[in-house]
Amino acid sequence: MSSLFVTEKTVAEMLGRSIAWLRSNAHTLEQTTGFPKIDPVVGKRHREAIEVWARERNVRSVACLSEQDETNSENEDAF
Repeated sequence: MSSLFVTEKTVAEMLGRSIAWLRSNAHTLEQTTGFPKIDPVVGKRHREAIEVWARERNVRSVACLSEQDETNSENEDAF
């Protein structure tokens, strides 16, 4: 069973990053992307909030790429 709240080490692993990277970038992520903050009572981050954050960012990234595909046509004659 997965814990509801996770340590920074686990958060870093979820993101595919090192704990040092997370510590260096957490504040910026929180401020610029809405990355879930550490719960002040528990002292850890909420696992599902991180998963939702990542899914929403992925959906926005895919939507941006789709919009680019519609406006940027590829020159197939260049091949």
